[in-house]
This record gives sequence, C-alpha cells and structure tokens, in this order.
Amino acid sequence: MKASVNLGKAFTHVFEDPDWIKKAVIGALVALVPILNFAVVGYEVRVIRNVGRGEARPMPDWSDLGRLFVDGLWLGIARFVLILPALILIFIPIFGLIFAGILSDQLNSRQVGSALGAVTLVGFALSCGLAVLYGLAIGFILPAIAANYARHGTLASCLDIGAIVRFIRENLNQYLMAWLAGILAGFAFSAVVSVVNFIPCIGTLLVIPLVGLGGFWIFMVTGHAIGQVLAMDSARH
Repeated sequence: MKASVNLGKAFTHVFEDPDWIKKAVIGALVALVPILNFAVVGYEVRVIRNVGRGEARPMPDWSDLGRLFVDGLWLGIARFVLILPALILIFIPIFGLIFAGILSDQLNSRQVGSALGAVTLVGFALSCGLAVLYGLAIGFILPAIAANYARHGTLASCLDIGAIVRFIRENLNQYLMAWLAGILAGFAFSAVVSVVNFIPCIGTLLVIPLVGLGGFWIFMVTGHAIGQVLAMDSARH
C-alpha cells in the first residue's frame, strides 16, 4: 500500500514534544520580531529535514539561532526572487497611470489623457490578472521549494525549477495533501483569531501573542507535512 501524509500527525506533533511550550513561546517571540523572524522560516526548514530523516521528535532546540536565521534568510530571498515578477506586473501599470496623468497635463489635452488612461487601466487589469495567476502558481510550489532547500541547503536549490517540478509530479497526491495542510492550518488559525477578537476587553490584547503562536504553529504544520513527503520521496529514490 502506498504511504500517505498523516495530516493528524502534522497538526499535533508540536504537542508531543516534552519541551513544546518553551519551543513554541520562543518561536512566537521570534516570529514577532522583524528581520529576526527569518529564523522561524529556518526552523521550519529544520523540521522538514528532521521529519525527512524519520526523527520521532522533529522540533529542534533554539540554541543554533544563527544557523536557523541563515537558512530562513536564504529561503526568504529565493521566495522574494520568485514573487518579484508578480510585483513588477502590478507596479508597472501603476507607474503607467501616473505617467498618463502627467502627459495629459503637459499636453493640456483631455482627450489624450482619457485615451491614455483607458489603455493604462486595461493594461492594469490584465497585469493584475496575470499577477494573481502567477502568485497562485508560486504559492502552490512554495512547499516544494522549501523541501528542495531542506534537502540540498543551497540558494540554487531554491531556484532549481526542474527539480522542484519533478518533486511535485512524482509525489503529486501526497504533495497535494501537504499543501492542503498549510491551507487548513491557516483557516483554523484565522477562525481562532476571529473568536478571540470578540472577547470583551482583553480580546484585542490577546490577538498579538496569538498571532505569534499561531504563525509558529502554521510553520510547524506545513513543515511536518512537507517533511513527510520528502521522506517518501527519499525512500523511493
């Protein structure tokens, strides 16, 4: 029988670690600190590696914060490079609208300005549509990028589209389950935040630490799920 992703384990493995409270609190605090929060991404990478190797308790200690930060930084840079085309698609038409307005004023022609504005608006709509489609595609392959980085540990491995696509194609059913785990974790976290936010007086105060804890938990869910896929892929090869 073909192995499949254990979603229950992905969602609950955090609580099986005897030091989970300490690790989660540190993770939540790190997640709330700008720049330093790259270390949480690196922590996810470490979880992916540990699950891929079959370790029973994959959550590492926070003692090697520098290494975790570097791992997260490299993966963050790679993600930014891949998302950059979507940002360009959105911002070019915005600059076009600004240019059309300036040119219209310079030429003192309302007709020219209207024509340029219409063309630019159509371009903006098309660009936004392409940006959304591209963003969805990138969002789908992000877990595979993390898995390939966890396996090889280089910036180049994050951008090795051939290897990333092969990983998805050869593990498609399991990969879809791991990808779905991240989405479900995000929905569950959003639902909890919405409920807490309605608590009188203290609800708003609780949201900030909850964001840190919930964000860290989502990284753990996705890390464990994609680590399971990595373990299956490694066993097959």
